[in-house]
Amino acid sequence: MASISVQLQIFNREEIALQVQPREEKGKGPVGRLRRLTGMLPGVIYGHTQAPFCFKAEARTLERTLGQGGQNAVFMVDVAGSAAPERAVVREIQYHKVRGEIMHVDLLRVDPEEKLRISVPIVTKGVPEGVRTGGGALQQTLTLVEMECVASELPSRLEIDIAELAVGQSIHVRDLMSQEGRIITDPGVTIVSVLAPRVVVATTAETEAAGTEAQGAEAPSKN
Repeated sequence: MASISVQLQIFNREEIALQVQPREEKGKGPVGRLRRLTGMLPGVIYGHTQAPFCFKAEARTLERTLGQGGQNAVFMVDVAGSAAPERAVVREIQYHKVRGEIMHVDLLRVDPEEKLRISVPIVTKGVPEGVRTGGGALQQTLTLVEMECVASELPSRLEIDIAELAVGQSIHVRDLMSQEGRIITDPGVTIVSVLAPRVVVATTAETEAAGTEAQGAEAPSKN
C-alpha cells in the first residue's frame, strides 16, 4: 500500500529545574509519613552505575510540575549544596491506591549524549474530511510510538495532522518514518483510520426493511 503525505510536528521535551533535599528518612513507615507530616514527597534518583540518591521535594510543587507535562520533561535536579544539577527523566510514579495522590517518584539519570529507547505519545490535529463530510468514524489504534533518541533531544510528543484523511484512508507508522528516522516501531502498524459509516448504512437498511414489512401488513387480505 502506498504511503500518504502526513504533516508531522515534533515537540522536544522541556527542561525543568527541580529543587530537592537529601532524604534521611528510610523504611516504609518514616517514608510513608513524610508527606503527611512535612508536606514533602520522597523520591530516588539512580542510574549510570552511580549509587542511588534518596531525596525529598516539596509535594505541591512537584505534583503541579508533573501534572503540567513534567512526566515527559527532562528534570535538572538541583540538590541543595551540590555543585551542578543532574539531568534525569521520570522512570516511575507510585500513587496511593485509594486517594490517588503521588506517594513516591523514581528518576533516572541521563547523559546528554547517550541514546535512550522511549515511548512517545502520538496526538492528532484536526477533524478528518471523511468525518466532516463523509459520515465516517475516526479510529486511533496507536497512541504511543517507540523511538531511539539522544537524551539531549528527547521528544515529548509527535503531532500529526489528520484533516485531509478521507473515508477508507489510514495513516501508518511508515508514513512518519520519511520525516522522523528515529522511530523504531513496526512500519506496518496503523495509527489512525477513517472508517466507512457502516452503522448509518445498517440503520438505513433496517428502516427500509421495516417499511416493507409494514406495507405487507397493511395489504388487504385476498379471501
